[in-house]
Amino acid sequence: MAKKLYEESDVQAVAAAIRLKNGGSTSYKLSEMALAIEGLKTGENFVQTEVPDYVKAAALEVAKKVKAVQTTDSITFIAASDAHQLDADEYIVSGNKHAFMAMKALGYILPNIDFCCFLGDYTVDTGTTALAEGRQHFAEINAGLKEGFADIPQFRTPGECDGLKSSWRHNGGSLTSEEIYSYVGKYNEGATYGSTTEGYCYRDFDEKKLRVFCLNTSIGGENLDAMGTPQLLWFARMLRAVGLKTGWGVVILSHYPPDFTDSELSDAASEIGSLLYQYVTGGSFNVGGMTISYRNCNKAKIYGVFHGHTHNFKAAKISYVQDSGNTEFDVMRIATPNMCYFYNNELGQNEGADSYGIEFGEETTYAKTHDTANDTSFVVNVINPTEGKIHSFCYGAGYDREITIPTSEA
Repeated sequence: MAKKLYEESDVQAVAAAIRLKNGGSTSYKLSEMALAIEGLKTGENFVQTEVPDYVKAAALEVAKKVKAVQTTDSITFIAASDAHQLDADEYIVSGNKHAFMAMKALGYILPNIDFCCFLGDYTVDTGTTALAEGRQHFAEINAGLKEGFADIPQFRTPGECDGLKSSWRHNGGSLTSEEIYSYVGKYNEGATYGSTTEGYCYRDFDEKKLRVFCLNTSIGGENLDAMGTPQLLWFARMLRAVGLKTGWGVVILSHYPPDFTDSELSDAASEIGSLLYQYVTGGSFNVGGMTISYRNCNKAKIYGVFHGHTHNFKAAKISYVQDSGNTEFDVMRIATPNMCYFYNNELGQNEGADSYGIEFGEETTYAKTHDTANDTSFVVNVINPTEGKIHSFCYGAGYDREITIPTSEA
């Protein structure tokens, strides 16, 4: 006999959530729940009025799997990245719209979503993308995120494409940090900002004993994995502050992987990995002429670093990147797949290591298919601290993951 993916109590909870949203008293059969999503009473419409049946059905299947693993201490969040909007391509536009519809449906039928995040690369930046075109891409993706993330705490951070640096010669300029903040960072409402120009911040969820960091690994929209010394110093200090709290956990959000180096900058994204290594081992991190010690200040557990950029589903231990070689340590990086219809797994081919001897890609790709739920991809992550697991469920093209949180201590 096949094993059930969910219990009857989970199905009842989904039905109760639908009734809570539409104010009704209807009893739903399992087969009727997908249809009920379309009629939910919220006072506003989806981005696109006609929601395809395959979007509703796929969202419901993800919701059932999420409910099956949620516990009283679960941390549940929607993570999306790399929309790479391009108005000239109808498949990209429709795939991104369908992702937002599915997110909104999940917001209806999963009442216990703690937060949502979008991890950068709103626009495609082809090298000839006009500034006005890029601004339009931001407007379109933000309209979709407004629907998909409605009434849920959220985090947003830019990617390396979002400053339109590749299109510099075509435009004679790029988007400034201040303008990018107006499209991205300002939406991190309710968070404690380290900078209201670059948008990096953290937010505490006291009831879950959780601190979520949202980092900007593309300072100024540069086509580089730049962190900037002020942000690194801020992050080092704020991590130390939560590290004094027994029983707390930490989630870190970024566009680039925390051990990725795309440049020779000393403040590259890989500095996140260097900092986390010192935190986990109780060492010291030097930045901006300051030394931050983590001795006896690393009590909070780092559940993982969730990133975009690589367009895939790879989960692996972070490497501490050094000139003498790389050292893996017990913190996971978990890739968030790309929403964009035409990008699958990673830019380029899997022909060996991508950065400083580290492979960020996967051998298997998951091609998008138009007019199906597989025309896009994002995930719902469920962190279960007591279980020591992260369950990452894919909507669209891709696969589900069960990730073990490393248990070793300093």
